Amino acid sequence: MAAESESLSPVSDEPQLVARARRGDREAFAALVERYADQAFAVAYGFLQHVEDSEDLVHDAFIRALERIDSLQPGSSFGAWFYRLLVNTALNRRKYLARRRMEDVPVTAAGGASPSLDSERAELRARLAWALGKLPSELETLVILHDLEGFTHPEIARVLEIPEGTCRSHLSRARRMLRDLLKEYQPHG
Repeated sequence: MAAESESLSPVSDEPQLVARARRGDREAFAALVERYADQAFAVAYGFLQHVEDSEDLVHDAFIRALERIDSLQPGSSFGAWFYRLLVNTALNRRKYLARRRMEDVPVTAAGGASPSLDSERAELRARLAWALGKLPSELETLVILHDLEGFTHPEIARVLEIPEGTCRSHLSRARRMLRDLLKEYQPHG
């Protein structure tokens, strides 16, 4: 959990990196990208469930961050600001991709333990993706950030700009809804 906590708490050199990036220092912005890229990909993948789309999303989010870095308030965490931008971009991208794709094809790892195990994993992923997709986007975001990516309640509260108590109560509501949805799940075809 240390990596996630560190990713949202300004590291001692982060304000200097942001200031340098605002002045056009590419190396400073590259250092910020390197610091947040892995976790950003994990969050993007939590939303999109597709490697290439997630990579594109992270790339686009970093470009937007560079274009908008002057809007980051002095003393604010780059991580919290960036993840908020990433989540908003992910939600918009997923809507766009959903309109473009008529049918999702589950991807299984080649050379897995057995075809039946791969099939079970694909079914589990399909169930979870279906149930998450049925949640309101703000509740889905909470589940992805907390349960799938390991963000803490205070970190999520900062990213989404909501009170920590609201984060906790909405996450609880989202989990109840997921349990109910998963009970109802019927596979396609």
